[in-house]
Amino acid sequence: MDLDEMRETALSSETIYDGSIIKVEKDTVRLPDGNTSIREVVRHPGGVSVCAIDHDLNVYFVRQFRYPFGEVLLELPAGKIDKDGENPYDAAMRELKEETGLVASDLVSLGQIYSSVGFCDEVIHMYMAVNIEQQEQCLDEGEFVKVEKMPIATAVQMVIRGEITDAKTVASLLKAYIILDQLQQQYEEQAQV
Repeated sequence: MDLDEMRETALSSETIYDGSIIKVEKDTVRLPDGNTSIREVVRHPGGVSVCAIDHDLNVYFVRQFRYPFGEVLLELPAGKIDKDGENPYDAAMRELKEETGLVASDLVSLGQIYSSVGFCDEVIHMYMAVNIEQQEQCLDEGEFVKVEKMPIATAVQMVIRGEITDAKTVASLLKAYIILDQLQQQYEEQAQV
């Protein structure tokens, strides 16, 4: 079976919930074998995640209560793309400033991830913030976070031990760590020449 033969075709769609953050649709689809099935899809405007790293290789996190899990989690600064057509880069700069008070001279793209492909269309755009400076935090109304920083190597070990479990944080942090390690190796190789 080639890839085009694996596609499902939407036959009908019904919005069963339309909230302030998500929309839920119930679709009837035709399967590759000709049968039909139901797909429930959470529609989300997309989000951003920012791995802000200072000159000492500390990374900045926020701790916040996450209602669906009933826990206070350690996460990278992140948030949803607020406006239709908002550029993910601009959203990342905005979220970083709002949640931590940090401003970066630039963001390096770490790519994007699909948060949960089985039922949700959310795309999270990941960035690494460089050349950061501390300014004033400006949280959204009803947002309560505590900013923490730690060495990136310590944070990676927390991921390995399962102490950091948020998917966007895990993906962003590990990608940033690998990129920084590769840059360090290149620098050392060039210094030896």
